[in-house]
Amino acid sequence: MTTVTLPPRPVAPPEFKADPAGVNAFGTALRDSSASFDDLGTYGGSSASDSGLKGESGSAYAADARSLGHRNDALSLGLRAVATAVMAHADELESLQRAANDLRYWYEELLAIVVDLERRGREIPADEVDAFAQQCASVTEQVKAHDRDVEAWQRDLERAEQEVIRAFAKAATAEKVEAAYEGVTDPADAAIADKPGSGASPEEVNDWWNGLSDEERQAVIAAYPEEIGNLDGVPAWARSEANNRQLNRDLDRIEQIPADNRTDDEHTRYENAVQASMALDRVRNATDPRTGEHYVPQLYLYDPLAFDGDGAVAVSVGDLDTAENVSVTVPGFGTDAADIDGNTQKAINVQQAASEAGGTSTASLIWIGYDAPDNLTGDAAAVTNEYLAKKGGERLADTLDGLNAMRSDDFHLTAIGHSYGSTTTAHALTDHDVDVDDAVLLGSPGAGGGVEHADELGVNNDVWVGANSRDPVAALADNGWVGGWLAAGGGLGNDPAEDDFGANRFQAEDVDRGDYVRTFPQHTSYFDHDTESLYNIARVVNGDYDDVERADHTYDPWNKGPQDPEADRTPTSPDTDGDGDVDTKDD
Repeated sequence: MTTVTLPPRPVAPPEFKADPAGVNAFGTALRDSSASFDDLGTYGGSSASDSGLKGESGSAYAADARSLGHRNDALSLGLRAVATAVMAHADELESLQRAANDLRYWYEELLAIVVDLERRGREIPADEVDAFAQQCASVTEQVKAHDRDVEAWQRDLERAEQEVIRAFAKAATAEKVEAAYEGVTDPADAAIADKPGSGASPEEVNDWWNGLSDEERQAVIAAYPEEIGNLDGVPAWARSEANNRQLNRDLDRIEQIPADNRTDDEHTRYENAVQASMALDRVRNATDPRTGEHYVPQLYLYDPLAFDGDGAVAVSVGDLDTAENVSVTVPGFGTDAADIDGNTQKAINVQQAASEAGGTSTASLIWIGYDAPDNLTGDAAAVTNEYLAKKGGERLADTLDGLNAMRSDDFHLTAIGHSYGSTTTAHALTDHDVDVDDAVLLGSPGAGGGVEHADELGVNNDVWVGANSRDPVAALADNGWVGGWLAAGGGLGNDPAEDDFGANRFQAEDVDRGDYVRTFPQHTSYFDHDTESLYNIARVVNGDYDDVERADHTYDPWNKGPQDPEADRTPTSPDTDGDGDVDTKDD
């Protein structure tokens, strides 16, 4: 006679709800706070040698300053160690939360099986006893394995808690911190001393960064954010953390100064910092049209006093380190760091349109990293020549090289230039050996002097052009055999939408265009939702070339002016953000 032993019910795993993101934010705040002590330590050391005091007073002052500096250096290291432990704990919590969710699912599944076996065991037919006993034995082993995993999970949780508790205990008092860290060399100092010098390639920078330990990287972000925040070749996550540290320090410091007492540089720094902060909030408040999830921004570039106060800033919607499709948008005339908030909406729209078009892994960067012509009394006249576009193209090439250098995987990179930014983008690609898959030129006043064909841009796949037939800026480009650049050395080069240039033109008309009159709103609507232009940009960004709606090129017959076949076509309004709105309108 077969003896049947019913399996025991599994042990219920503890209820567990963690907030890894909140813990990580706390650790980041601690690390940023440690930098304040580091600054005081540096100040104490420099004050000791540069006080200007002589005699006994000078010696006493120097001794006190050095002592203060050493103490703050120790406090910085102690607080940074706690911060590192807290951020590591956040990673542990994320792993523990996933494991807890898996255990809960396994528990509920096993419990249902055991309860069913208990019910069936009351009236099991004789001819099924052996099979039933085997099933019970098998489930018993599964329950034992489950219970062992629950015990192991609890041990892992206790270990993780004890590790972070020990880190806090080690820094519980200033005396403990000084005893543990006084005289200890800051790992950031040696790491930054080995950083490649000015002129190093992004690949060399990336090799240096990858050679650092996790402790050294976190130390550099905390102590030297200004050294890596804008350094091409450093991963986007580290640049963003460093730049956010700089941004928050600027806001916190200058907000303590009454507005009337601020210097001109402080006014400029603060105004540009506020706009950068607003841009980051704009990204955080935006959502993916398919998933409904809020976007996470990256502050890839932050230099509020660059270009005589015009500033340089770049904000990404999505993760530049991991996205399969990455786009870099370069705006044009009238753009500086103070415009980053509004321009960030362009990157958001590209990101949303790419998602609506089926893209599942995208990052969209808005890049204001060059000195664009931006004011009527200053360098606006430069919009009629290429000097700033060439200089900006060099900076853009460095940025694109940096994105490639920081990634070891194969990803799809699209450079998008609008207005004068299209000329800048073209110079980045023609003047420098840059690895880019696709280029998109929008509302272009010219693809650069001397550039006769799209092939000269050297992209891996294709050059794409969006040109609204009512766009007055696109009409500035040279058409036909003779243009402003060839005839007089002025202008910005050939029209990339023309047939002889050899680019792929896509539909970019606007349902709100006027009747054969060129107006500036038709130059600024390329990134608007539910436009032909954004619809096609998204498909290029995703690499879905077959879905791009092509347009006939402009052409310039010898006996009349430039002709645009798109001028007579009825525009459409495709849905690019998933709200269902579409529209058509006859001219």
